[in-house]
Amino acid sequence: MKRFIFFINFILVFHIANAQTKAISFDVNGLKVILKSTQKETVSMSMFFKGGVMNYNAERAGIENLALASAATCGTKNYSVVDYQELADEYGIDIAGSSTTDYGTISMDCISKYLDQGWKLFSDAVINPAFDKTEFQTTKERMITGIYHSQSDPETRIEQLSMESMFKDSPYSINPLGTSKTVGGFTAEMVSNYYHNELLNKNKMFLVVAGNITKEELEKKIQASFSDLKGKAYTPPVYDRKTLTGEHLVIEQRDIATNYMSCIMNAPTMTNADYYAFVLTINALSGSMNYELRTKLGLSYAPGATVKVQQIPYTSMFVSTTQPKKAFKAMITVYNNIKEGKYGERYLEALKKEHRDRYYRHQESASSIVEDLGEAEVLGDYSITENMVANFNKVSLQNMKDSFGKYLKGAIWIYLGDEQVGRAAFQ
Repeated sequence: MKRFIFFINFILVFHIANAQTKAISFDVNGLKVILKSTQKETVSMSMFFKGGVMNYNAERAGIENLALASAATCGTKNYSVVDYQELADEYGIDIAGSSTTDYGTISMDCISKYLDQGWKLFSDAVINPAFDKTEFQTTKERMITGIYHSQSDPETRIEQLSMESMFKDSPYSINPLGTSKTVGGFTAEMVSNYYHNELLNKNKMFLVVAGNITKEELEKKIQASFSDLKGKAYTPPVYDRKTLTGEHLVIEQRDIATNYMSCIMNAPTMTNADYYAFVLTINALSGSMNYELRTKLGLSYAPGATVKVQQIPYTSMFVSTTQPKKAFKAMITVYNNIKEGKYGERYLEALKKEHRDRYYRHQESASSIVEDLGEAEVLGDYSITENMVANFNKVSLQNMKDSFGKYLKGAIWIYLGDEQVGRAAFQ
Protein backbone atom coordinates (compact mmCIF):
# COMPACT_ATOMS: atom_id res chain seq x y z
CA MET A 1 0.00 0.00 0.00
CA LYS A 2 2.81 2.40 0.92
CA ARG A 3 4.55 1.63 -2.34
CA PHE A 4 1.32 2.32 -4.23
CA ILE A 5 0.83 5.68 -2.45
CA PHE A 6 4.47 6.58 -3.13
CA PHE A 7 4.00 5.74 -6.80
CA ILE A 8 0.87 7.91 -7.06
CA ASN A 9 2.65 10.80 -5.32
CA PHE A 10 5.59 10.39 -7.67
CA ILE A 11 3.30 10.58 -10.70
CA LEU A 12 1.60 13.71 -9.32
CA VAL A 13 4.93 15.38 -8.63
CA PHE A 14 6.17 14.40 -12.07
CA HIS A 15 3.15 15.93 -13.80
CA ILE A 16 3.37 19.11 -11.69
CA ALA A 17 7.07 19.44 -12.54
CA ASN A 18 6.31 18.78 -16.18
CA ALA A 19 3.60 21.44 -16.20
CA GLN A 20 6.04 23.94 -14.72
CA THR A 21 8.42 23.44 -17.62
CA LYS A 22 5.82 24.53 -20.18
CA ALA A 23 6.46 27.96 -21.64
CA ILE A 24 3.92 30.68 -20.89
CA SER A 25 3.07 33.92 -22.66
CA PHE A 26 1.90 37.25 -21.26
CA ASP A 27 1.97 40.97 -22.08
CA VAL A 28 3.63 43.74 -20.10
CA ASN A 29 2.51 47.19 -21.27
CA GLY A 30 1.87 45.81 -24.74
CA LEU A 31 5.19 43.95 -25.06
CA LYS A 32 4.71 40.23 -25.62
CA VAL A 33 6.80 38.03 -23.32
CA ILE A 34 7.44 34.29 -23.55
CA LEU A 35 8.90 32.67 -20.44
CA LYS A 36 10.10 29.14 -19.82
CA SER A 37 11.05 28.72 -16.17
CA THR A 38 13.85 26.19 -15.61
CA GLN A 39 16.08 25.05 -12.76
CA LYS A 40 19.23 25.75 -14.77
CA GLU A 41 22.11 27.72 -13.31
CA THR A 42 22.07 30.01 -16.35
CA VAL A 43 19.57 32.53 -17.68
CA SER A 44 19.17 33.34 -21.36
CA MET A 45 17.01 35.95 -23.02
CA SER A 46 16.52 37.52 -26.43
CA MET A 47 14.60 40.54 -27.60
CA PHE A 48 13.28 39.58 -31.02
CA PHE A 49 12.63 42.08 -33.80
CA LYS A 50 10.29 40.83 -36.53
CA GLY A 51 10.66 41.27 -40.27
CA GLY A 52 14.28 40.53 -41.10
CA VAL A 53 15.16 41.32 -44.72
CA MET A 54 11.57 42.43 -45.38
CA ASN A 55 12.29 45.55 -43.29
CA TYR A 56 14.62 47.16 -45.86
CA ASN A 57 15.57 47.22 -49.55
CA ALA A 58 18.69 45.84 -51.24
CA GLU A 59 20.45 49.22 -51.05
CA ARG A 60 20.35 48.95 -47.24
CA ALA A 61 21.27 45.27 -47.05
CA GLY A 62 23.06 44.53 -43.79
CA ILE A 63 21.86 47.64 -41.92
CA GLU A 64 19.78 45.67 -39.42
CA ASN A 65 22.53 43.16 -38.68
CA LEU A 66 24.97 46.02 -38.11
CA ALA A 67 22.44 47.97 -36.02
CA LEU A 68 21.75 45.08 -33.64
CA ALA A 69 25.42 44.08 -33.36
CA SER A 70 26.33 47.71 -32.59
CA ALA A 71 23.51 48.15 -30.08
CA ALA A 72 24.90 45.17 -28.17
CA THR A 73 28.56 46.27 -28.23
CA CYS A 74 28.92 50.04 -28.70
CA GLY A 75 28.00 51.32 -25.25
CA THR A 76 24.72 52.73 -23.92
CA LYS A 77 23.32 55.94 -22.47
CA ASN A 78 24.20 54.80 -18.96
CA TYR A 79 27.41 52.84 -19.64
CA SER A 80 30.42 53.92 -21.68
CA VAL A 81 31.94 51.32 -23.98
CA VAL A 82 34.73 50.66 -21.46
CA ASP A 83 32.39 50.38 -18.45
CA TYR A 84 29.96 48.22 -20.43
CA GLN A 85 32.68 45.79 -21.51
CA GLU A 86 34.33 45.68 -18.07
CA LEU A 87 31.04 44.88 -16.33
CA ALA A 88 30.24 42.21 -18.89
CA ASP A 89 33.67 40.62 -18.39
CA GLU A 90 33.52 40.88 -14.58
CA TYR A 91 30.21 39.02 -14.29
CA GLY A 92 30.60 36.70 -17.29
CA ILE A 93 27.74 38.35 -19.17
CA ASP A 94 27.52 37.64 -22.90
CA ILE A 95 25.48 40.14 -24.94
CA ALA A 96 25.27 39.99 -28.73
CA GLY A 97 23.08 41.25 -31.54
CA SER A 98 22.47 40.05 -35.09
CA SER A 99 19.83 39.73 -37.79
CA THR A 100 18.81 36.85 -40.05
CA THR A 101 16.42 36.48 -42.97
CA ASP A 102 13.28 36.51 -40.80
CA TYR A 103 14.17 38.34 -37.59
CA GLY A 104 16.83 40.06 -35.53
CA THR A 105 17.81 39.70 -31.87
CA ILE A 106 19.68 41.25 -29.01
CA SER A 107 20.54 38.38 -26.67
CA MET A 108 22.01 37.98 -23.20
CA ASP A 109 23.38 34.94 -21.35
CA CYS A 110 24.63 34.89 -17.78
CA ILE A 111 24.68 32.67 -14.72
CA SER A 112 21.60 33.02 -12.52
CA LYS A 113 23.23 34.77 -9.55
CA TYR A 114 24.32 37.64 -11.81
CA LEU A 115 20.93 38.12 -13.47
CA ASP A 116 20.47 41.62 -12.01
CA GLN A 117 23.76 42.80 -13.50
CA GLY A 118 23.03 41.07 -16.80
CA TRP A 119 19.54 42.57 -16.98
CA LYS A 120 20.88 46.12 -16.47
CA LEU A 121 23.27 45.79 -19.42
CA PHE A 122 20.76 43.95 -21.60
CA SER A 123 17.84 46.32 -21.05
CA ASP A 124 20.04 49.39 -21.55
CA ALA A 125 21.43 47.93 -24.79
CA VAL A 126 17.85 47.49 -26.06
CA ILE A 127 16.44 50.86 -24.92
CA ASN A 128 19.48 53.18 -24.84
CA PRO A 129 22.20 52.06 -27.29
CA ALA A 130 24.78 54.83 -27.77
CA PHE A 131 26.45 53.72 -31.05
CA ASP A 132 29.83 55.06 -29.95
CA LYS A 133 31.54 56.07 -33.20
CA THR A 134 34.95 54.53 -32.47
CA GLU A 135 33.50 51.19 -31.36
CA PHE A 136 30.97 51.33 -34.20
CA GLN A 137 33.80 51.54 -36.74
CA THR A 138 35.45 48.50 -35.18
CA THR A 139 32.16 46.58 -35.30
CA LYS A 140 31.56 47.61 -38.92
CA GLU A 141 35.03 46.47 -39.99
CA ARG A 142 34.43 43.14 -38.28
CA MET A 143 31.15 42.78 -40.19
CA ILE A 144 32.85 43.49 -43.53
CA THR A 145 35.54 40.91 -42.77
CA GLY A 146 32.76 38.39 -42.08
CA ILE A 147 31.14 39.22 -45.42
CA TYR A 148 34.38 38.58 -47.32
CA HIS A 149 34.78 35.28 -45.45
CA SER A 150 31.23 34.18 -46.28
CA GLN A 151 31.81 34.89 -49.98
CA SER A 152 35.01 32.86 -50.04
CA ASP A 153 33.62 29.91 -48.06
CA PRO A 154 32.00 27.51 -50.59
CA GLU A 155 29.39 26.09 -48.20
CA THR A 156 28.20 29.54 -47.15
CA ARG A 157 28.28 30.81 -50.72
CA ILE A 158 26.14 27.95 -52.04
CA GLU A 159 23.54 28.74 -49.37
CA GLN A 160 23.51 32.35 -50.53
CA LEU A 161 23.18 31.23 -54.15
CA SER A 162 20.25 29.03 -53.12
CA MET A 163 18.41 31.99 -51.57
CA GLU A 164 19.21 34.25 -54.54
CA SER A 165 18.01 31.62 -57.02
CA MET A 166 14.94 30.46 -55.10
CA PHE A 167 13.70 34.00 -54.41
CA LYS A 168 15.02 35.90 -57.41
CA ASP A 169 13.57 39.44 -57.77
CA SER A 170 12.05 39.20 -54.28
CA PRO A 171 13.15 41.10 -51.14
CA TYR A 172 13.44 37.65 -49.55
CA SER A 173 16.62 37.05 -51.57
CA ILE A 174 18.49 39.86 -49.78
CA ASN A 175 21.50 38.68 -47.81
CA PRO A 176 20.98 39.89 -44.20
CA LEU A 177 24.77 40.31 -43.84
CA GLY A 178 24.72 42.82 -46.69
CA THR A 179 27.64 43.42 -49.04
CA SER A 180 30.98 45.06 -48.36
CA LYS A 181 29.72 48.05 -50.38
CA THR A 182 26.41 48.54 -48.55
CA VAL A 183 27.82 47.94 -45.06
CA GLY A 184 30.89 50.05 -45.81
CA GLY A 185 28.64 53.01 -46.59
CA PHE A 186 26.75 53.02 -43.28
CA THR A 187 27.57 55.66 -40.67
CA ALA A 188 26.86 55.49 -36.95
CA GLU A 189 24.14 58.13 -37.40
CA MET A 190 22.41 56.16 -40.18
CA VAL A 191 22.44 52.95 -38.18
CA SER A 192 21.28 54.70 -35.00
CA ASN A 193 18.36 56.28 -36.88
CA TYR A 194 17.40 52.93 -38.35
CA TYR A 195 17.45 51.28 -34.94
CA HIS A 196 15.49 53.94 -33.07
CA ASN A 197 12.99 54.78 -35.82
CA GLU A 198 12.37 51.40 -37.49
CA LEU A 199 13.31 48.64 -35.05
CA LEU A 200 12.59 50.01 -31.58
CA ASN A 201 8.82 49.45 -31.72
CA LYS A 202 7.10 47.16 -29.22
CA ASN A 203 4.54 46.16 -31.86
CA LYS A 204 7.26 44.39 -33.83
CA MET A 205 9.22 43.15 -30.79
CA PHE A 206 8.81 40.36 -28.24
CA LEU A 207 10.97 39.04 -25.39
CA VAL A 208 11.84 35.39 -24.77
CA VAL A 209 13.42 34.28 -21.46
CA ALA A 210 14.53 30.87 -20.19
CA GLY A 211 15.96 30.35 -16.72
CA ASN A 212 15.38 30.20 -13.00
CA ILE A 213 13.09 33.23 -12.79
CA THR A 214 9.37 33.58 -12.02
CA LYS A 215 6.78 35.44 -14.03
CA GLU A 216 6.37 37.98 -11.22
CA GLU A 217 10.12 38.67 -11.03
CA LEU A 218 10.35 39.11 -14.79
CA GLU A 219 7.29 41.39 -14.92
CA LYS A 220 8.87 43.71 -12.35
CA LYS A 221 12.08 43.96 -14.36
CA ILE A 222 10.22 44.68 -17.59
CA GLN A 223 8.00 47.31 -15.91
CA ALA A 224 11.06 49.07 -14.53
CA SER A 225 13.14 48.98 -17.73
CA PHE A 226 10.73 49.01 -20.68
CA SER A 227 7.84 51.17 -19.45
CA ASP A 228 8.78 53.94 -21.92
CA LEU A 229 9.02 51.60 -24.93
CA LYS A 230 6.77 53.08 -27.62
CA GLY A 231 4.49 51.28 -30.01
CA LYS A 232 4.00 52.36 -33.63
CA ALA A 233 1.84 51.00 -36.42
CA TYR A 234 3.31 47.80 -37.84
CA THR A 235 2.00 45.72 -40.73
CA PRO A 236 3.59 42.25 -40.91
CA PRO A 237 5.09 41.46 -44.34
CA VAL A 238 3.23 39.26 -46.81
CA TYR A 239 5.26 36.32 -48.09
CA ASP A 240 4.85 35.07 -51.66
CA ARG A 241 5.14 31.28 -51.35
CA LYS A 242 5.37 30.08 -54.94
CA THR A 243 5.66 26.43 -55.92
CA LEU A 244 8.72 25.47 -57.96
CA THR A 245 7.99 23.75 -61.27
CA GLY A 246 10.37 22.24 -63.79
CA GLU A 247 14.14 22.01 -63.31
CA HIS A 248 16.68 24.81 -63.58
CA LEU A 249 20.46 24.97 -63.37
CA VAL A 250 22.52 27.77 -61.81
CA ILE A 251 26.33 27.63 -62.09
CA GLU A 252 28.96 29.88 -60.54
CA GLN A 253 32.53 29.39 -61.75
CA ARG A 254 35.05 28.81 -58.96
CA ASP A 255 38.61 27.54 -59.17
CA ILE A 256 38.35 25.11 -56.27
CA ALA A 257 39.50 21.52 -55.86
CA THR A 258 36.13 20.25 -54.64
CA ASN A 259 32.89 21.08 -56.44
CA TYR A 260 29.71 21.87 -54.51
CA MET A 261 26.23 20.86 -55.65
CA SER A 262 22.82 21.53 -54.15
CA CYS A 263 19.31 20.70 -55.30
CA ILE A 264 16.73 23.05 -53.78
CA MET A 265 13.01 22.26 -53.73
CA ASN A 266 9.87 23.39 -51.94
CA ALA A 267 8.97 22.53 -48.34
CA PRO A 268 5.96 23.12 -46.04
CA THR A 269 5.98 25.87 -43.43
CA MET A 270 6.40 24.99 -39.76
CA THR A 271 2.70 25.71 -39.14
CA ASN A 272 1.61 23.27 -41.86
CA ALA A 273 0.28 19.88 -40.71
CA ASP A 274 2.54 18.24 -43.33
CA TYR A 275 5.67 19.67 -41.72
CA TYR A 276 6.42 16.77 -39.36
CA ALA A 277 6.04 13.98 -41.93
CA PHE A 278 8.01 15.98 -44.46
CA VAL A 279 10.94 16.63 -42.11
CA LEU A 280 11.20 12.93 -41.24
CA THR A 281 11.16 12.09 -44.95
CA ILE A 282 14.01 14.53 -45.61
CA ASN A 283 15.88 13.02 -42.65
CA ALA A 284 15.48 9.63 -44.35
CA LEU A 285 16.75 11.16 -47.60
CA SER A 286 19.76 12.64 -45.79
CA GLY A 287 20.66 9.36 -44.10
CA SER A 288 20.37 7.44 -47.36
CA MET A 289 22.52 9.99 -49.18
CA ASN A 290 25.19 9.75 -46.52
CA TYR A 291 25.28 5.96 -46.80
CA GLU A 292 25.19 5.81 -50.60
CA LEU A 293 27.52 8.66 -51.54
CA ARG A 294 29.94 8.59 -48.62
CA THR A 295 30.05 5.09 -47.15
CA LYS A 296 29.28 2.99 -50.21
CA LEU A 297 30.63 5.00 -53.17
CA GLY A 298 33.19 7.31 -51.50
CA LEU A 299 32.06 10.28 -53.59
CA SER A 300 31.79 12.85 -50.81
CA TYR A 301 32.74 13.46 -47.20
CA ALA A 302 29.56 15.42 -46.34
CA PRO A 303 26.45 14.62 -48.41
CA GLY A 304 22.98 15.10 -46.98
CA ALA A 305 19.62 16.84 -47.10
CA THR A 306 17.87 19.34 -44.87
CA VAL A 307 14.85 21.60 -44.58
CA LYS A 308 15.72 25.29 -44.33
CA VAL A 309 13.10 26.40 -41.79
CA GLN A 310 12.02 29.99 -42.42
CA GLN A 311 8.98 32.03 -43.50
CA ILE A 312 9.37 30.63 -47.02
CA PRO A 313 11.09 27.29 -46.38
CA TYR A 314 12.92 25.12 -48.86
CA THR A 315 14.55 21.71 -49.07
CA SER A 316 18.23 21.33 -49.91
CA MET A 317 19.88 18.09 -51.07
CA PHE A 318 23.61 18.75 -51.14
CA VAL A 319 27.01 17.20 -51.82
CA SER A 320 30.65 18.28 -52.16
CA THR A 321 32.63 16.11 -54.56
CA THR A 322 35.50 15.79 -57.02
CA GLN A 323 33.28 13.63 -59.27
CA PRO A 324 30.14 15.69 -60.01
CA LYS A 325 28.71 13.43 -62.73
CA LYS A 326 28.81 10.28 -60.59
CA ALA A 327 27.54 12.21 -57.57
CA PHE A 328 24.63 13.63 -59.55
CA LYS A 329 23.53 10.17 -60.71
CA ALA A 330 23.84 8.77 -57.18
CA MET A 331 21.75 11.64 -55.78
CA ILE A 332 18.98 10.92 -58.29
CA THR A 333 19.02 7.21 -57.39
CA VAL A 334 18.70 7.92 -53.67
CA TYR A 335 15.98 10.50 -54.29
CA ASN A 336 13.92 8.05 -56.33
CA ASN A 337 14.28 5.32 -53.69
CA ILE A 338 12.91 7.63 -51.00
CA LYS A 339 10.16 8.87 -53.32
CA GLU A 340 9.04 5.26 -53.84
CA GLY A 341 8.94 4.71 -50.09
CA LYS A 342 11.70 2.10 -49.91
CA TYR A 343 11.90 2.12 -46.12
CA GLY A 344 9.85 0.42 -43.42
CA GLU A 345 8.31 0.86 -39.98
CA ARG A 346 11.56 0.11 -38.12
CA TYR A 347 13.34 2.85 -40.06
CA LEU A 348 10.53 5.28 -39.26
CA GLU A 349 10.80 4.50 -35.54
CA ALA A 350 14.57 5.04 -35.71
CA LEU A 351 14.00 8.42 -37.38
CA LYS A 352 11.54 9.43 -34.65
CA LYS A 353 13.94 8.37 -31.90
CA GLU A 354 16.80 10.27 -33.51
CA HIS A 355 14.65 13.38 -33.72
CA ARG A 356 13.49 13.06 -30.10
CA ASP A 357 17.06 12.61 -28.87
CA ARG A 358 18.27 15.60 -30.87
CA TYR A 359 15.39 17.74 -29.60
CA TYR A 360 16.01 16.88 -25.94
CA ARG A 361 19.77 17.42 -26.27
CA HIS A 362 19.10 20.80 -27.82
CA GLN A 363 16.80 21.71 -24.93
CA GLU A 364 19.62 21.20 -22.42
CA SER A 365 20.83 24.73 -23.13
CA ALA A 366 18.82 27.76 -21.97
CA SER A 367 20.00 29.74 -25.00
CA SER A 368 18.76 26.96 -27.31
CA ILE A 369 15.36 27.02 -25.59
CA VAL A 370 15.14 30.77 -26.19
CA GLU A 371 16.20 30.37 -29.81
CA ASP A 372 13.65 27.61 -30.48
CA LEU A 373 10.75 29.43 -28.80
CA GLY A 374 11.56 32.72 -30.51
CA GLU A 375 11.95 31.23 -33.96
CA ALA A 376 8.69 29.29 -33.59
CA GLU A 377 6.90 32.50 -32.51
CA VAL A 378 8.23 34.34 -35.56
CA LEU A 379 7.14 31.50 -37.84
CA GLY A 380 3.68 31.08 -36.32
CA ASP A 381 3.43 30.35 -32.61
CA TYR A 382 5.90 29.55 -29.84
CA SER A 383 3.84 26.51 -28.79
CA ILE A 384 4.93 24.73 -31.98
CA THR A 385 8.24 23.83 -30.37
CA GLU A 386 6.50 22.71 -27.15
CA ASN A 387 4.43 20.15 -29.11
CA MET A 388 7.19 19.12 -31.50
CA VAL A 389 7.95 15.64 -30.15
CA ALA A 390 4.27 14.63 -29.87
CA ASN A 391 3.58 15.68 -33.46
CA PHE A 392 6.60 13.82 -34.83
CA ASN A 393 5.50 10.69 -32.95
CA LYS A 394 2.16 10.72 -34.83
CA VAL A 395 3.75 10.47 -38.29
CA SER A 396 2.99 7.34 -40.35
CA LEU A 397 4.75 5.85 -43.37
CA GLN A 398 1.85 6.95 -45.58
CA ASN A 399 2.14 10.51 -44.24
CA MET A 400 5.79 10.54 -45.29
CA LYS A 401 5.13 9.27 -48.79
CA ASP A 402 2.25 11.70 -49.30
CA SER A 403 4.23 14.73 -48.14
CA PHE A 404 7.19 13.87 -50.37
CA GLY A 405 5.04 13.76 -53.50
CA LYS A 406 3.11 16.87 -52.51
CA TYR A 407 6.02 19.30 -52.20
CA LEU A 408 8.90 17.98 -54.31
CA LYS A 409 7.70 18.69 -57.84
CA GLY A 410 10.28 21.16 -59.17
CA ALA A 411 13.94 21.87 -58.50
CA ILE A 412 16.80 24.32 -58.94
CA TRP A 413 20.24 22.75 -59.16
CA ILE A 414 23.04 24.96 -57.83
CA TYR A 415 26.64 24.25 -58.80
CA LEU A 416 29.80 25.93 -57.49
CA GLY A 417 33.08 24.91 -59.12
CA ASP A 418 34.53 24.18 -62.56
CA GLU A 419 31.82 25.31 -64.99
CA GLN A 420 32.67 22.90 -67.83
CA VAL A 421 32.74 19.91 -65.47
CA GLY A 422 29.50 21.12 -63.93
CA ARG A 423 27.62 21.41 -67.22
CA ALA A 424 28.82 17.97 -68.26
CA ALA A 425 27.60 16.48 -64.98
CA PHE A 426 24.00 17.54 -65.54
CA GLN A 427 23.71 16.34 -69.16
